[in-house]
Parts: sequence; C-alpha cells; structure tokens
Amino acid sequence: MELEVKVPVLSDSMNEGKITKWHVSEGQFVKKGTSLCDIAVGKMNYEVYSEYDGVISKIIFPAGSTVKSGDVISIISKSEEVPQKSISDNADTFYNEVKDYDLAVIGGGPGGYVAAIKAAKKGAKVALFEKDKVGGTCLNRGCIPTKAYARVAEVYDIIKRADEFGLSVDVKSFDYKKVVERKDNIVNELVSGINTLLKANGVDLYSEEAKIDKDKNILFGENKIKAKNIIIATGSEPAELPIEGVKSKNVINSNDILEITSLPDSMCVIGGGVIGMEFAFIMNQFGVEVSVVEMMPRLLPQLDKEVSNLIKSEAQKRGIKIYTSSKVEKILEEENGGSVVTIIKDGATKCIYADKVFISIGRKLNTDIGPISELLEFDGKAIKVDEYLRTNIDNVYAIGDVTNKMMLAHVASAQGEAAVDNIFGGNVALDYMRIPAAVFTEPEIGYFGYTEEEAKSKFKNVKVGKFYFAANGRAKTYGETKGFAKIISSEDGDVLGAWVVGSDASEIAQIISTSCQSGAKADDLKKAIYTHPTRSETIMEAVKDIFKESIHKV
Repeated sequence: MELEVKVPVLSDSMNEGKITKWHVSEGQFVKKGTSLCDIAVGKMNYEVYSEYDGVISKIIFPAGSTVKSGDVISIISKSEEVPQKSISDNADTFYNEVKDYDLAVIGGGPGGYVAAIKAAKKGAKVALFEKDKVGGTCLNRGCIPTKAYARVAEVYDIIKRADEFGLSVDVKSFDYKKVVERKDNIVNELVSGINTLLKANGVDLYSEEAKIDKDKNILFGENKIKAKNIIIATGSEPAELPIEGVKSKNVINSNDILEITSLPDSMCVIGGGVIGMEFAFIMNQFGVEVSVVEMMPRLLPQLDKEVSNLIKSEAQKRGIKIYTSSKVEKILEEENGGSVVTIIKDGATKCIYADKVFISIGRKLNTDIGPISELLEFDGKAIKVDEYLRTNIDNVYAIGDVTNKMMLAHVASAQGEAAVDNIFGGNVALDYMRIPAAVFTEPEIGYFGYTEEEAKSKFKNVKVGKFYFAANGRAKTYGETKGFAKIISSEDGDVLGAWVVGSDASEIAQIISTSCQSGAKADDLKKAIYTHPTRSETIMEAVKDIFKESIHKV
C-alpha cells in the first residue's frame, strides 16, 4: 500500500516553506513518529513526521525545494514486515546498551512533554518516550480536536440564527469532510510545534512504548536506558462497557468518533458525563438525531446540580432525548445496518435505534508500565503519590491521569512542572480545589471548587451569590443570554466554589480561579473594577449578591 506524506498546515500567516533537510533516504524503513524532514518557515523550523511504519519509496521534493501546505512530498510503502532495526527519532538507537539520563519521562502527553521541556530548560539530560504522537490524548484525540468540532458547530449554529442579527444567510451545504480536514490540520500543526520545541530544547524523543523494570531501567524493544529520575505520565484510554454487543461494528468510543468521515443520521450516546454531553451537543448541532443514556439520576452528575439541570433543559430544547436513571442492557445490530440499544428505565425495557452508538463512560488508567508496577503502591486503580507527586519508590514520580487527581490536560501539565521543580529540590504542591475546569456543551460551563450542595454539607453559614446572563449587556448584544454565574462563599469570605454556565464560561471562570489562587477572597472580588460591557461583569454582580449589594439585580 502506498501512502502520501503531505506538508501540514505550517502557520496561520504563512503557508509556504523550504525543505532544509531530509533525515531519511529512499529505500529506508521508518517507524511511525520518525522525523522525515525539516521545513523552514520564516525563522521557525517545522518537522514532518511519519504517520506510518513503512519504506520511503519516493522523495518527491528534495532539500532546497519550496513547498506549500498540502503538497505531497514523499511516498511511504506500508509493509506488514517490520525489520529488526529501524530509525529512532531524535536519538541514536541502542541495542542491549545502557545510556544514562538525568530524567526519563514515560508518556508524551500534556504532562509528559511539558515536564521534559521544563527539565531540559533547567539543564537536565532528558529522554521522552511516546509510542504514538506527542500531545497525548488531549491534543490528538481529546481537547483540541473536540473543540475544533465544537467551534464549527458554534459557527454553524450562529449562521442558522442569522435572522436574529438582521442578516439573510442561506446555508446550502454542510461538508463534514472539510470539518474533519480542518480538525486534522489544527492537530498536525500543534503536534509539529511540540516536536519542534522538544528538538529545540535538546530532549531525546524515542517514538517507542517504554516499560520500567524493578531496577528502574527503561526498556523499549531490545534497548534500555538508565535515568536518575523517572516521571510516569502514561495517561488513560477510553473505558469499555461490559455488555453484550459492545464490540459490534456500529459501536464507537471517544477515539473512533473523531475518525468518522461522514455523519450518521442518528446516534445514541451512552454516558451523560463531560465527553458524552460535549459530543451530544456537537452532533445535534451538526443535524444528527441524538439520544443520551445516563445511569445516574441526572446528567453531568459530578457538577453543580443547578448547572446540570440547565444543561439538561437546553439539550431537550434542542431535541436531544435524555434517559437518566437508565441502565444499558445490550446492543444489537439490525439487518438494515443500524443498532438497537436496549435499556432499563423505571423497571421497564425500552429500545433506542441508532446508526452509531457512542460509548463514553469514563477512562481507564494506563498503569501497566512493566515489572515496576509490582513495587508501586496504588490508591484504588491509580498510582499513589504524595502531595509532591512522589511515588513510594525513590526518584520515581507520577503525574496526569494515572494519579487520578483531576483527569484534565492542564492539571497534568501543572503536575509535570511541579514534579520537575521537586526533582530539582523544590517543595511544590498543587491546590486542586482552586484549579478551574471547563465543559464545552452549549452553553459551555466553567468552574472550580465545591458545588453548592457539597459546600452546604461541609461548611456552616455558606453564602451564595448569583447573576444571570439575561441581565448582562454584552450577553444581550451577542444574543447569548442563557445561563448564570454563581459564587459560593464561606462565612469568613473564602471562595469555596465558582460555577459559570453561559457564553465564554470557561474564560470567565478562569478569572475567578486566577484571583483565588493568588489569595483573593469574596470581598476582594467585590471591590475589583470590571470592564464594561463584558460578560465578566456577571462575576462582579454575583459576588456583590453574596453581600446583598448587586446593583443590577432586584
């Protein structure tokens, strides 16, 4: 099979560059993730990486050629046979040989690659192992591609509402293949950027799956290295649902859904958590008939109840069918090509027909990292770490999803930086209760800390202030008046939680979180002066409402 290697999107402002160097030659076998060539774009250098295992059968543009995004620059002949030796990326290949590093990072996701670069900037000799693409789940199969789809859905939604703004727009077609291509270009550009950063900082990147033995050797293939310190950042993968029919052809997970190139007419989403609800809204906005099945009594069960209820209401207004307190029994393939999902709700059996069944019931931690697993302490299914990210084994740290602290990309990055600081003698601990999070439903959600229910059960005399987007000037001008901002305060003014649901909620919640991470209390937020007209004024009014001082609330 012959596969094309194309120039990725190079930058927002420049779509042309010059191939300065080929790292491979015709007839050479390469592994997935191998650096093929360098492309200079202005003062920046981008690397093009192989997405396949195979042989370079043809180089179309030699070094010195000017190329544009989308140009086919080489052909790889994919082969089932893998030779004993292959090219390692950004590092020599070692066979039964030990090479010493200051730090080895296992996993190149948002925690791992950030830790590797930070350590390299501190002067450490760093090896980074990633069996797939750098950026991990977040960049390649999670945060970024999902938000690329969410943005298209948002724009499409606005266009369909053009009459509200006095515009006459006729949307004649919806090209989903172009939506997928746009997503892929964004991801490839960001992956290329990370690879460039790793190379610029002198990190040795091994495009290999690595394991750790009981003597703390890093093993990959027939090779091994030694490192003074190790950071485990192996992340997680989609969990499976143990029911009949889960392996049938129409069943997809959060990895698969990003690879489909045509939209189904209908989709049943199993799991009404964050990922499930984000895709439920995206697919609904794309015109897919969506049903959501959730085992718990409400959607987004970990979030504030009032926020969850608003999202359910908005979903139903859009025509998304919601089945809470429902258990999936089995998934059966139909002769016409679709599937039937059988659920139990209120003791009765119900069947839901769908062309695709999207399973989104959480994540499985990737903690199988070799013989060292037998020596590590676990907290449930997570690798146990102390507040400084140290495991029970000297000089071995763990960060990201495998710690099960907060399974978020920015938390993994923060943990990665903290772990490196601690390796270099620091005592950095994270305050997880003040770290913000976001859910990109429609409207979106931004929050941190306790829910109102949790706060009232844990603290006395809790105060709650709230302000609705419907009374915010900027929200009205944008035609985005759904939602509210809610601030939860203790009796002495500590901000226990903040919940924003509405347009730009993720950005608004960040403002409160940043202030509170720096020690601000409710009274400090009340005294701050906010720009007018902005959606952030909902914070100002919500905080003032705690003190019964809101100007624009009756």
